Amino acid sequence: MTLGRWLAAGCLLAAGCAPAQPVRFRQRAATTTAVVTRVVDGDTLIVRGQGRVRLIGVDAPETWRRHDCFGAEATRELRRLTPPGRAVRVAGDVRPQDRYGRRLFYVWTSRGVFVNAALVRAGFARALPVPPDTGRAGVLRDAEETARRGHAGMWRPAPAGCARRQ
Repeated sequence: MTLGRWLAAGCLLAAGCAPAQPVRFRQRAATTTAVVTRVVDGDTLIVRGQGRVRLIGVDAPETWRRHDCFGAEATRELRRLTPPGRAVRVAGDVRPQDRYGRRLFYVWTSRGVFVNAALVRAGFARALPVPPDTGRAGVLRDAEETARRGHAGMWRPAPAGCARRQ
């Protein structure tokens, strides 16, 4: 076999071993300090300088549905973790905002508690990875599994008259 054929065979072999989809490397986003001005519900905050912020990768029960189980509890827990007037650290993922114009952020308390995961681990929200914002989806899925195994929050039996969304 000639040198040219060896090179051609090597190129074909290398191309065949390459992944079908390009591999994307995600650079960790820098965090920014911001101050919480209001907790809207279990997965939404108002943050000074950022406006309405939706926590990435989580879905908490709604408060506007009268009988939605654990909506009020989720809101109380987010307010406990991020009380108005308190500084938090925020970092985005891929998209800067959702279709409703809310900023999309992962949030940490000043003591380093990852708020998104804390809500899920306590059973007040479920993991909801929405591509392309999935940089911490594994952590959130693990937190949900911990909550389910421990029957925390929404994973315990629902009170009478309480509707649970799936």
